[in-house]
Amino acid sequence: IYRMHTNTSEEWAQLIFGNANLGDPRRTRRLAVLASDMAENADSSIVKASDTPAKIEAAYRFIRNEKISPQAIADSGFSQTSEAVKQLPLVLAIQDTTGLTFKHSVCKELGDVNCANTLGKPSKTRTLYAHSTLAIDADTEHVIGLLDQYYWFRKSKVKGTKDQQQLRPYEEKESYRWQQTLMDIKIRTGELSNILNICDREADIYEYMTYQKDEGHRFLVRAKENRKLIEPQCNLNQLIETAQGQCCYTINIAQRAGRKARQARITLSYQPITLAKPKRVQGQESPTLSVNVIVCQEKESTQKNPLCWILYTTEPVNTAEDAQKLVRYYELRWRVEEFHKTWKTDGTEVEDLRLQHSDNILRIAIIKAFIAVRLLQLQNMAQRSELAKEVRCTTCVKEMTWKLLWAKVEKDVLPDKVPSLHWLYYSLAKLGGWYDSKRNGRVGVKALWKGWLKLAEMVESAELLISIQQTEKL
Repeated sequence: IYRMHTNTSEEWAQLIFGNANLGDPRRTRRLAVLASDMAENADSSIVKASDTPAKIEAAYRFIRNEKISPQAIADSGFSQTSEAVKQLPLVLAIQDTTGLTFKHSVCKELGDVNCANTLGKPSKTRTLYAHSTLAIDADTEHVIGLLDQYYWFRKSKVKGTKDQQQLRPYEEKESYRWQQTLMDIKIRTGELSNILNICDREADIYEYMTYQKDEGHRFLVRAKENRKLIEPQCNLNQLIETAQGQCCYTINIAQRAGRKARQARITLSYQPITLAKPKRVQGQESPTLSVNVIVCQEKESTQKNPLCWILYTTEPVNTAEDAQKLVRYYELRWRVEEFHKTWKTDGTEVEDLRLQHSDNILRIAIIKAFIAVRLLQLQNMAQRSELAKEVRCTTCVKEMTWKLLWAKVEKDVLPDKVPSLHWLYYSLAKLGGWYDSKRNGRVGVKALWKGWLKLAEMVESAELLISIQQTEKL
């Protein structure tokens, strides 16, 4: 499933949405057609993605049909990912939350709370929040697909002091979504023994980690709170200050959000600890929580904000190799942020939707979420360049396809050997209008996808010409 970028849009749409239970097989067929059209024009509006007036009318009838559940559309895609997950020895389930910002008339259906990013935003702006779980193959680091998405909006501001808010039942808090997500995934997959749940600091919640430990689930959560420890007897900050490095190595920190790419010399330490139950927790949770902790930090750095990750995990950490492997898994957490970026601004432009009702937006947002995953899979296709240089591009495309691309981009005679996956990746980018102006070798999703669509049109034309020639010979 995570090579679906090599299929046609029709094949992809049929695989992801062809089994959707929408109450009528005609609706399922319409969903597949709509998803295919939108995948061919990922960043376009519904009107531009539908190439005939009949398709436009059918698309809007589908979107406005109150009998079509947005959740049923999503469940079809989630089930495909779940089936792929069951076949793998270890999958990283990476959770993260983002907000879709709107400021048109749909805001009247999205509660009374202004957008979280109020700086420079009009007061009428509202946010539809999405909590996504992206599945990644731990061995190959390839994106498998979406395992879950949970949507909500803030109907009204939570009243009371901070202490009063903390005393609310855990199930009534927004933070409960982390646990609810796992419960939903378990229903789809049957069990979670091959899934390692990876979360950022927002998931440093005692109830959530205790739930996972009690249920025998596997997690890797970055610490946020300066928690009290029973063993050793200190708090978390004191443990960090006194931690003795057990190994050192260098990692590459990628360029992102204004941060320059650089290398960081990391010191790792690891040990078992026991967390004390916070006083605010009123439920039946265990009075202590025993986990392993990995302290990952730059000890000698001139950086203004040196790297420092404190990771709680249920995974065994007996050697430095175990700790490094888990740190690498946490490094992959940024993939879900890349997915959100592709979904929102750099690929499918979901925040540009101007539909008038929240359920209508949800139906299209969900389709665009799976298209964004497909775009991300295409982008990740050859990101490990050294490995990609050793793999022939025919693992992803047919012989005629790469030959057409070679003729278009290289404008030279065909080589004696099949070119690499690395060559395919950058040739597609060039065909899509990419130019390495920043000299970092990073290809944006839009350029890569435009190149792929142009190449698909070339292949279709070539196949049509061959068919005509064969017919004439007969």
